Amino acid sequence: MAITWADILTWTTGPLESAATDLAATSKALVSAASEGQDATNGIQSQGSAVTAIRTAASTNMTSLAQLATNVNSALMAIEGAYDGVAKVMANVQNAQAYAAENYCTIGSDGEVSYDTDPQHKEDGFIAAENLRMTIKQIIKDADQIDTDLYHAMSDINNDRATDGDKGSDNKVIGVPDHPNKNWTPSQNAAWWNSLSKTQRQHLIDHCPDEIRHLDGLPASARDQANRHALKGWVDANGDKHKGALEYARGKLKEAQDKSASEEEIEQLKEKVADLEAIELQTDNDFREHSGAAPTYLLDFDYDEKHHRTTAIVSTGDPDTASYVSTLVPGIGTNVRNDLDKYMDANENLKAQTAHTGVDPSDVATISYLGYVAPKNDFGHLYQAADIGYADRAAPDLARFEEGLRASGNANGHSFTNTVIGHSYGSTTAGKAMTQVAKGTVDNFIMCGSPGAGAENIDQYNVPKGHVYESSVPEGDMVQGSGSIIGYGSDPKKLDGIVHLSGDATDSDKYWTPESVIAPDGQDLIPQLPQHLAHAFSNHDTYFDDGTRTSQDFSNIIAGGKQTTDEEWAAIEKERGK
Repeated sequence: MAITWADILTWTTGPLESAATDLAATSKALVSAASEGQDATNGIQSQGSAVTAIRTAASTNMTSLAQLATNVNSALMAIEGAYDGVAKVMANVQNAQAYAAENYCTIGSDGEVSYDTDPQHKEDGFIAAENLRMTIKQIIKDADQIDTDLYHAMSDINNDRATDGDKGSDNKVIGVPDHPNKNWTPSQNAAWWNSLSKTQRQHLIDHCPDEIRHLDGLPASARDQANRHALKGWVDANGDKHKGALEYARGKLKEAQDKSASEEEIEQLKEKVADLEAIELQTDNDFREHSGAAPTYLLDFDYDEKHHRTTAIVSTGDPDTASYVSTLVPGIGTNVRNDLDKYMDANENLKAQTAHTGVDPSDVATISYLGYVAPKNDFGHLYQAADIGYADRAAPDLARFEEGLRASGNANGHSFTNTVIGHSYGSTTAGKAMTQVAKGTVDNFIMCGSPGAGAENIDQYNVPKGHVYESSVPEGDMVQGSGSIIGYGSDPKKLDGIVHLSGDATDSDKYWTPESVIAPDGQDLIPQLPQHLAHAFSNHDTYFDDGTRTSQDFSNIIAGGKQTTDEEWAAIEKERGK
C-alpha cells in the first residue's frame, strides 16, 4: 500500500528506537551463544557412531543458530536504517510546514497545498505552493522507499533469506558482516560496529583504516586510530606496507618538482603537504600531554580533488565520554594549514571557560569542524563569497556528522548535550544543516557574525525551541546580515524567536572601537566614515577571543546553561582582576 501524507504525519521514531534496543541485546546474546556453540562443537575429539551423531546434531543446530543470529542482526540493521530514514522524513516535514507558514500556504492533511489568494500575497503564495508540491512529492517518495525497504528486509528474514552480506567463509562473527556498507546510515554504522568482536574491530582499524575512518556513527577512538594510520601509514592483513597520506603527498611534490611541473600544480601540492603537516602537528598527543593540554581525536581528514582542498575534523576531548560536546564550523577563507590551530585554540578557550558554569572542562569535548570546502577570500576568489553552493554541498555532510555523534552515543548508552556553533559563512552552512539534521541530534545552535541563517525562520531548524542563539558585535562586522539578500537566509538578528547573546567582545586585544560615537541623527557620520570603512571587518573574528563576554556566553550554552547575567559577568571580571 502506497504511503500517504496523512500516514507520514503520524510517524514517530519511538517504536523503532525501542525495537532496535531489544534487537541489539538479542543479537549480542545470539552471537555469543553461536560462538560458544561453535567452540564446543570444535572441541569434540572422540570418535565413534554416537560422537558422529552428536557432531551432526550440533552442526545442524549451529546452522539454525547461525541463521537465527543472521536474521536478528539483519532485522536490527533494517530497523536502524528505518529509524534514521523516518527521523529524516520527520525533519523534512517540519521544514515543509515551516516554509508553508512563512509563504502564505497551507498543507492539508491529504498533502494538498493551497495558498492565500489575497492580492498582496497571491503571487508569492503561488510560487511557494508549486515548490511545496514538489517537496511533498519527494517526501512521500522517500517515505514510501523507507517502508518498501523495511518490508522487503522483514520478508527476507521471515523466509530465512537474510544473509550477513559477506562472501566466502572468513566471517569472524556469525550473522554480522565483516565489512561496512557505504550506503549504511550513522545508526546502522553504530549498530554494526557494536556487533563486532573487539579483535575484529582492532583488525579493521589497523589493517583496513580507509574502510572505516569516514564512517559517521563509529566511536571517536576508532575513527581517530584509523585516521592516524591513514595519515602516517599502515600494514594490511597480508603484511603489505601502505604509505600514509603525508608521505604520499611529499613524494608527489618531489616528483612534480623534479619533472618541472606547472607552477599551479606544485603550489597545490605544497598546500596539501602543509595541510597534512598541520594536522600531524596539531594532533600530536605526546606533545599535548607534555604541555598539559587535552588529548585530540582525529575524526576525519580528506582531500577534495575538484577544489584542491584538504578538510579535517579534530576533537579536543573524547565526544564519546564527554557530557558536553560542541562543534565549531568556521567560514570563508578557512583552510587547514593556516587555521586549524586557530580554531582549536578558540575551542580550547571555550572549553576552559565552562569552568565558570561549574562544569569540569575535562568533561567537555570541542570539535573543530574544518570538514568542508569553504569559499576562498583572496582577491582572485572574492566571487566565491556570494556562492551559496558551498553551504548547500556541505550541509548534508555536517548534518550526518552530528547524527553520527548522537548515533554512537545512543548505541553505547552515552547521553550528552550537543551544541553546534557556526561563525561567518560557517553559520550559514550550519544553519542549512540544522534544517536537515534529525530531531534529537542537536540541543543548541549558535550563530555569530552570520551573513545569513541558512533558513527563513526558526521553525525550519530541527533544534528545540528557545535553543537557537545569535551573537553580533555592534561595530566592525560588515559580514553580519550581509547575505540575507543573496539567498543566505534571514538575518539571524531579525529572526523571530531567536535568543540574542552578548555582542560584547571589547575585552579582545583585537577589538576595534570607534574614536567617537555616531549620533543617532547621523551628524557625526561623515567625518567618521573613512574610519568605519577601514574597520568594516575588524571585529568579525573577535567573538571567540579569550575573556570576552561573547565567548563566555558560548561556553555557558555549551555547558547546558544560559547566557551570563550582568552579575555573573562582573564576578568573572573581578576574578580576572579587571
